[in-house]
Amino acid sequence: AVLPCAISTSICLNLETICSAPNPRFPIFSSFCQGQFSQIDRYKKSRQVTVTRALRLAASHPAISNIEVLGAGDEDGEIAVRIVVHPSLPNAWLADGRSPNGVLAREPVDLFFPRNFPLAPPSIFLRNDFDRSLAHFNGGRPDWPPVPCIYDGPLIELLQAQGFLAVLNQLVVWLENAAMETLIDPKQGWEPVRRDTLDDVAVADAAYLRSLVTRDGGHAAFGFEYLRWSRSNGSTEFIGELNKTPAKPNPENIGDLFGEHLPRKGSKITFGRSVGLFVWPGKRPSGEPIIADRYTPETVTDIESLKARAEEYGCLESLQSALGWLHRCFGTYRGGKRFPLLIILAARRPFNLIKTSSPIELCPYIVEVSAPNLLADGDRTPVRPTAHRHAISVPMLRELSGDDDHSPSLPWIQVGAGSLGSKISIHLSRAGRAPTIVIDKANLLPHNAARHALLPGTDGIQLGWMGGKATALKSAIDGLGGKAEAIDDNVISILGEPAKAKHAFPRRHWATVNSTASLIVREAFASTEAQIPCVIETSLFADGHVGLATVEGPDRNPNTGDLITQAYALIAERADLRDLMWKRGSNLLRRNVGEGCGSATMAISDSRISMMAAPMAEQIAKMQTTGLPNGGGIIQWGVVGTDGLSVLWTSYVIYPTVVLTIDGSDWQVRISKKADEKMTAEVARWPAVETGGVMVGRVSEAARTFYIEDVLPAPEDSTRSAMEFVLGTKGLRKVLDSYVAGHSASLYCLGTWHSHLRTSGPSPLDRATARAIALAGPNPSFLLIHTPGGYRATMAETSLVVGAI
Repeated sequence: AVLPCAISTSICLNLETICSAPNPRFPIFSSFCQGQFSQIDRYKKSRQVTVTRALRLAASHPAISNIEVLGAGDEDGEIAVRIVVHPSLPNAWLADGRSPNGVLAREPVDLFFPRNFPLAPPSIFLRNDFDRSLAHFNGGRPDWPPVPCIYDGPLIELLQAQGFLAVLNQLVVWLENAAMETLIDPKQGWEPVRRDTLDDVAVADAAYLRSLVTRDGGHAAFGFEYLRWSRSNGSTEFIGELNKTPAKPNPENIGDLFGEHLPRKGSKITFGRSVGLFVWPGKRPSGEPIIADRYTPETVTDIESLKARAEEYGCLESLQSALGWLHRCFGTYRGGKRFPLLIILAARRPFNLIKTSSPIELCPYIVEVSAPNLLADGDRTPVRPTAHRHAISVPMLRELSGDDDHSPSLPWIQVGAGSLGSKISIHLSRAGRAPTIVIDKANLLPHNAARHALLPGTDGIQLGWMGGKATALKSAIDGLGGKAEAIDDNVISILGEPAKAKHAFPRRHWATVNSTASLIVREAFASTEAQIPCVIETSLFADGHVGLATVEGPDRNPNTGDLITQAYALIAERADLRDLMWKRGSNLLRRNVGEGCGSATMAISDSRISMMAAPMAEQIAKMQTTGLPNGGGIIQWGVVGTDGLSVLWTSYVIYPTVVLTIDGSDWQVRISKKADEKMTAEVARWPAVETGGVMVGRVSEAARTFYIEDVLPAPEDSTRSAMEFVLGTKGLRKVLDSYVAGHSASLYCLGTWHSHLRTSGPSPLDRATARAIALAGPNPSFLLIHTPGGYRATMAETSLVVGAI
């Protein structure tokens, strides 16, 4: 039923209006209407309207039958309202007026609307005698009314996203689930005690602690490093981390385990070291492990209630043993300070916790201890329930990154720890997929701070920043839960020495990511004889407007040299890439980074690099789960849109190349699938005579490789016979000039090819032609022969060499 209102909807409602609107179904606001309105008179106008609207929604809810304003606080400005909720219960329970576990058919619920509602949600309290073992309660003092946890997350987020009606709906659903005892679903997992509203925080590796739990019960002590915050209101808060180094307190070393210091005079933060106790349950006399199968909200306030909770969990004996030994140790300590002692109780639940593979729940607390009695007030010493936060680990990073793959991280190598490489590595480290080897010979210098993923410190002397790039990146990776090795060496020299290459590029590694933007490094990877993992190359062009990522195929075919050759060809086919890459070019200039010192680099913002680095990292992470390409290599172009915000990525599959090693020479020929298919089709077109054409691509003297990207048809004045093919010249120069110009000279003429009708090597005429080509220019070139038995090649140098695949 909707509470009627006599005033126009265009006029703001107020509490007086609602009060004056009679409805026989609701004896609403009875005490409020009998003279209490003056208590909140000063909160009229805008605030009054928002509370009024909330109460109208409550009055309209079908599961709410009574609303009563209890009053308003003079100090905090809260408005207290009691509503009666009718959870949907089976008919048999309705007849009894309650469920078997005590949930009433008419449940009174108190709502406290804060002064800044709706910027803050109302506090929700149930009756004092509500069964607190039904799960999903927020923590609080045991003498306070229980607070139901009706929403998985901050209640203010639900209020802002869906409104006050959604809060009421969640409350009704919670009471109905409580009545049906379905607040905890074994299929979903055990709901841990809610601790996300607590101020004190303990960081601990949950998986490690759970691994210590045995059937016999026990306790262990570890170092606990913490920060103590002193608040302006006189209160303190602690945040600390429990390390994995065992602490073995005894009367002689107790002073070394505890201590505090101020980082600077007047600081409100104190650094300290202390001890953390981990206590776990044992077994019953029957040999069965002790299982805490009753949900209890967090109500511990002192040592007495902590011991009661430990007894409930089955670890009281272990707790008393640990505290007793610390008491003896503190008897010899003469320090007068109080230190936070972390105590983590382990509760063994009847089934695994939600989103874990373990039934062990960790319940941390902090109690301040001092010498000589350890606990100054005995069992009345205050204890502070503490929130637990997972230590940085690969599983945590994977989960928060939305990565559901639970397989081990595949080891990979990052070559180049500069702007792009550092960003890719840090992105993947935060996703739990950090590189295990980082290679870079250079040092960090002040100008690198403009775009590097790492951050310099605030010290006046930035020597900590100016170390090796590989070492600095390795340190950041280790801090993010990874474990990397830094190699501060030149990758070219590494690849040139088999022992170094074997160490830096282990075969068991998954991939090598090259982010150096170095042409010679690319050629070194393309030509190396070392058995290195698949090379993924990442680079930026056109002042960061274009990103390129290439991924080698199986057995490194196509390799990184083939892929950049194909990438040059793709540029010519796409107008957007041509305009950016060849017309705009890159603003690669020598930038002043000091008096008389410069660095050749693009002027590009840190954010622009991140625009490209993030999707590159995403693709690498995806391939770690789905696998590297198995049908060839991949070229991916990313182009920033004209709006400067969007980036469009396009992927191309590049098939394996035909590889021809020229016998008697250390040169090789790599023929793209397109060029191979065109030559094969041309030969099939002229089965009875020799035919041929012109090869285009590029040559790498560093890699000692000819890359044939395409072949151009023979001019129309070419002659074909069973004995020879003579390439014509009509229009050939114009065709070649047009091709070279269209590819901005990145691809060019490599020489000619022709066919033989039978499998044979170069003829005397072929050799003579090769000699003529060698005399015509200094650049390496060759002749290619297509035969029924495969390709043959002749180097166009002063000495002819014949090779075969």
